[in-house]
Amino acid sequence: MMNKIIKKLGLATTLTLGITHVAAAKDTVVIGEVSWDASLAIEQILKQVMEKHLDVDVKIIATDQSAIWAAMDKGKGSIDIHPDVWTSSQAEPWAKFVVKGGKESVLANQKPYMGTEGLFIPGYIQDEYDINSVYDLAKPEVAKLFDQDGDGKGDFWPGAPGWGIVKVNQVKARSYGFDKYFKAFHVSDAILRAQLKTAYRKKKGILFYSWTPDWIHKAYDLRKLEEPKFTGYASDDKRHHPSYNPDGCWKMVEGDNWLEKSSITCDWPETKVYLAYSKSLLTRNTQVAQFLNNVSFTTDDISQWIYQIAQEKELPEDVAEEWINNNQNVITQWLNQS
Repeated sequence: MMNKIIKKLGLATTLTLGITHVAAAKDTVVIGEVSWDASLAIEQILKQVMEKHLDVDVKIIATDQSAIWAAMDKGKGSIDIHPDVWTSSQAEPWAKFVVKGGKESVLANQKPYMGTEGLFIPGYIQDEYDINSVYDLAKPEVAKLFDQDGDGKGDFWPGAPGWGIVKVNQVKARSYGFDKYFKAFHVSDAILRAQLKTAYRKKKGILFYSWTPDWIHKAYDLRKLEEPKFTGYASDDKRHHPSYNPDGCWKMVEGDNWLEKSSITCDWPETKVYLAYSKSLLTRNTQVAQFLNNVSFTTDDISQWIYQIAQEKELPEDVAEEWINNNQNVITQWLNQS
């Protein structure tokens, strides 16, 4: 009889514990993984902070950006967060889901970090020869500093074969007038970076398209050449773009004679890069929504994370843990700011 009583008590205890466990189940927050190194670090920082401080389970699901936007729009929790939205390349879903007047089903953090693009040269070349602007390139004596094959003309890298940016940079070279003294060379991104390493070792000139954030800006002293300020897209295909301006500086034409018909006489528009999240989190988990609203990153930090992942071969979760441990004051602000 005593054994039966003990067994019954044990069963009751098990059932009670099971009920308690169900009642205390944590909310699950899902981050969409978009694979590039910056995003991998951001995802891990969000995951580690939310799991430690906001009592939620965080899952990371690899998928494409269109699926992330669709899931955030539905607000059912299949994917809640897009960790790294480059508004320049995601203009359509940004306008559809985030911008006032659209569906407004997706929210973004208050403070984005800034992404930039342009033509870069080594710091030692700029300091010695006082080359500061793209217009400085339209001089034969300057072009010779970037002559890689000894033919008397400068060489510049407009981007890797297949990148849409290649045509843009060729138009810029013609519009700024340095195409007379430079020719484009077409190699992969990996080969360009190997050439950059060699150029630095030998203190030679190298002119190439790049962007921030990226690890090379942590590894080398690189200087972006000055260009006139962006004043808008003038092409007909940009009529519905927020930055459309019929008198703008950026006119890119496709089709026959695209190089002769196009003209770009200004800098790239600086890109705001946001963390986006489903508006449904406002009701599903207010603390998480408030935290995501407060999160902000710096371009310098992100370049450092990319460097550690891409060059030092550190795991994204280790990079995130190290940064969190060294920036507890920042984490506190994210968690407590109203």
